[in-house]
Amino acid sequence: MSRLTACLCLLALTASACSRDSQRAAASAPTGPTALAVTAGEPTGLGGISGPAAVSFPARSDAFEFRNQLETKYQVGLNRGASTSAVDREGEVVWLQEYVRYRVNGCDHGTAVQRVLAQIDGGAAGAVCSDVPAGGAVAFPSRADALTFRQALESRYQQMNRGLTQSFVDAEGAVVWTTEYLRYRTNACDHASAVQKVFTQIDGGAAPATCVPVSEACTYRFGADQELPYTGGTFTVGIFKLAGTGACTWTATNSASFVSGLSPTTGDGSGQVEFRVSQNDGARRTGNIRFDYAGGSITYQAVQTASPFAVSFNLVDGFKSTGATTECEIRSTATPCTFTASANLLGTQTYNWRLVYSYGIDKTITQSGSSNTFVLTEGCGGANSTTDGFYLDLSMTLLMRDDRGNEVTVRSGEGSQPALRLKVFRC
Repeated sequence: MSRLTACLCLLALTASACSRDSQRAAASAPTGPTALAVTAGEPTGLGGISGPAAVSFPARSDAFEFRNQLETKYQVGLNRGASTSAVDREGEVVWLQEYVRYRVNGCDHGTAVQRVLAQIDGGAAGAVCSDVPAGGAVAFPSRADALTFRQALESRYQQMNRGLTQSFVDAEGAVVWTTEYLRYRTNACDHASAVQKVFTQIDGGAAPATCVPVSEACTYRFGADQELPYTGGTFTVGIFKLAGTGACTWTATNSASFVSGLSPTTGDGSGQVEFRVSQNDGARRTGNIRFDYAGGSITYQAVQTASPFAVSFNLVDGFKSTGATTECEIRSTATPCTFTASANLLGTQTYNWRLVYSYGIDKTITQSGSSNTFVLTEGCGGANSTTDGFYLDLSMTLLMRDDRGNEVTVRSGEGSQPALRLKVFRC
């Protein structure tokens, strides 16, 4: 059965079944999400929206009834002329509601559009993007985003060679008022109240408040903490206003060195904060992003998984022993200090060494290639050398890559790598 056929069957007020012949005829061009099969014990308050959602939506029959009332309002109440569109009313309601469902459940605009278009093409409904806490006002996408989606929907229906249908509600009006209806419905208003509040605005009145009770104190919550991949990247955390009157400004701060780029760092009400996480080349780690606001604070934990790859290197002073050490003694005019790396990366590996130290002058030595060995040859009698030996700090960085795209960076003095140094003597 096509997706839109499934929606129409749900919306039908009769008990007649769709014929098998009509199912086969329409199967090549789905236009609506498949109806949910509800298992005993599962929640039934999602109004037929396919896939899981933390924010409950009205039944599609309610949304479609509103759309029909909006049609009458434009035709009779506003005396609007008719226009044509490749997207019929049912498709407009079904897919606009599906787009909004993704947005209020943590998906950005691009992700929401991509997932809806994939469903139109016959794919399964995608999962929502974050665990939105129950309670409090539900934040909606901007009208500009919703209208951009509607334009993409028009293009997709035209690509599917859909015939034109007539409507007294233009695309922008349908987007503005349908999303406004859904905003009221997802913020605790019943169908009749939501319709009345929308029509009040159409008639020139101010936007009535939603039906969510608001307390005095500002209260915020997050969705679930994220388990971030070791590869790092750019991520978002949603902050949701549950209660509060007046200004409920929050400020975001970060205390983890591997987390950066918080944007924005301040806001008022529900929103999203973007942040970047660097690649993790070691053990599992946790970074805290703290949100402070009038009346309290909450801390979001960005937990990053451990690297599946182990890379390390050691230093050997061949004049002293064959074992690993943290210092190399420079007693001759050409003393070798040998670094040897080990790793469990896959495929062909490339070793990129970079050694920095200061011995009379600042020195930087690099080596790239397939060798897991790096040899520093240094001489005695340089600046600051003494008969008892003078210590110089070494900073070694090893960046390893394999031909499958994996890479790991380790540095002396960080993580499990010990700090290293030279001990220089007079000749």
